[in-house]
Amino acid sequence: MAANIEEFVGLQKRREELHTKKIRLEEQYKSKKKALTDLVEEIKSQGYDPSKLKDTISQKEKELTDSIEKFKAAVEKASSQLAEIEV
Repeated sequence: MAANIEEFVGLQKRREELHTKKIRLEEQYKSKKKALTDLVEEIKSQGYDPSKLKDTISQKEKELTDSIEKFKAAVEKASSQLAEIEV
């Protein structure tokens, strides 16, 4: 009988620990969910659609690459023109 009581008390204690852990995890989940929701709202407020971010990123990367190529061509042209003047 005493063994059963001890086992019951141990199980009660374990149940309480698990319940406390569950509450803590639920609070962490709510906090992270709110942070994510806030981030999505911030992205939307800046005129971007969160579901199309990959496309937007690809487009911006292409625009950047094109700009760099144009700049590189302009620098090379200026460099060759300078070389002609110096000769």
